[in-house]
Amino acid sequence: MSEPSSPAPPGAPSVPPTAVDPLARAGSEVLGGPAGRRLGGDGPWWARALPVAVFLTSAAVAVGVATRHHCRAQGWNTPDQFVHACYSDLPVVFTSSGLANGLGPYDDGVALNQPPVTAALAWLLARLAPHEVTVAAQRTYFDVSSVLLLLAALVVTVSVWATTGRGRGWDVLLVAVSPVLALSGLLSLDLAGVALATAGTACWARRRPVAAGVLLGLAVAARTYPVLVLLAIALLAVRTGRHRAAATTVLAAVLAWLAVDLPLALTRPGAWSAYLSAFFEQRAGYGSPWVLPQLAQQAVGAEGTSGLPGTAVVVLSVGAWIAWTALVGVFALWAPRRPRLPQVAFLLVAGCCALGVSFPPQASLWLLPLAVLAVPRWRDQVLWWAAEAAYYGAVWLYIAGQTNTDRALPPELYALFLLLRLAAVAWLVVCVVREARAPRRDAVRSTPGLDDPAGGDFDGAPDALVVRIG
Repeated sequence: MSEPSSPAPPGAPSVPPTAVDPLARAGSEVLGGPAGRRLGGDGPWWARALPVAVFLTSAAVAVGVATRHHCRAQGWNTPDQFVHACYSDLPVVFTSSGLANGLGPYDDGVALNQPPVTAALAWLLARLAPHEVTVAAQRTYFDVSSVLLLLAALVVTVSVWATTGRGRGWDVLLVAVSPVLALSGLLSLDLAGVALATAGTACWARRRPVAAGVLLGLAVAARTYPVLVLLAIALLAVRTGRHRAAATTVLAAVLAWLAVDLPLALTRPGAWSAYLSAFFEQRAGYGSPWVLPQLAQQAVGAEGTSGLPGTAVVVLSVGAWIAWTALVGVFALWAPRRPRLPQVAFLLVAGCCALGVSFPPQASLWLLPLAVLAVPRWRDQVLWWAAEAAYYGAVWLYIAGQTNTDRALPPELYALFLLLRLAAVAWLVVCVVREARAPRRDAVRSTPGLDDPAGGDFDGAPDALVVRIG
């Protein structure tokens, strides 16, 4: 049986990463060396983990705005928006979906294809921008969206900090300084759904199952992936036998989701289900392993370059998801020691991203808080960051080449960056599996007094069911 994670006593300092992480210690030499006693509990309030992380998160979003300077000034036009890597779905969808004409999210003539909470946010933001298809209107919409996404990023940061556990508050810097946040945070409204899901996870960690369920239910109504966080909770409830809190959370999530989705499903079924039906009609998208056959055809100059048929891609993707989910379920019940909640959730979401019909850059935001909580090691995170940043530049150059071959990235090079990104995600998966099987390698469980600080009711719980194979 594991001991539950000890709550931090008042004023208990978090250990700076330069004191425990070799890569963070080596990197700190650029800034004058490892942190001293004044960076943390013995220093001023603004030098502690959360205020520093809030500042750096705000700086990361500011960097995201700065990288869109060309598009803000000249407009989001093809191929410039890809060549200058300043693309964002936000202004493009604003003008192309019908929102710029003052229409509602489910009015006739509007094509958002988004879950209800995201669609509602897009419409509310459109109310703050001029109802016209101009560069000025696009810029206004992007700017007001950036303010909302800054708030969402801060919610993610605070929620991760609240979930890290005693002595590990500085792990939140892995969110704040991640290039995933700076580069992809303003691509779409995905960060709003990530904020809801991360806040729900923090409530679960604080043993508030109803609040956790409501937030996770709203998160599912914003981005569907948080249903995998609920599945992770259910799997660990089976392993520990602690069903009551998990059932309460799942029930609250279902009710919250129904409260948002059911009225729309009954009154506007076609518009409501558009984002679901669109999944079954798409071909392999950017970032997906299923687009590799198409890239191979392009590289060799084949006559047909359409790749796999859309139906085959959907079947392969859904089949891979089912198989991966089954494997993670078996692993969660089989591992010698109960995996931590972020580890199980990360495995599920990583499989969803890497095996999906598409894996756009903004989908990495789904992984970011879970990756930090599951693998809070700077070396592993930096490897992932490097692959994400390289892919981010590559995908825009490849897309630009569809309309301007003078500035094109060859398909074989794009395929290489795609594979490097998938390999980086796979490496994080390997780290999670390795540390779950050998908890002495786990940075969290090797911290005195910690078991599963994000686990809520599962923290320190004994096993009720363990599956033995072989």
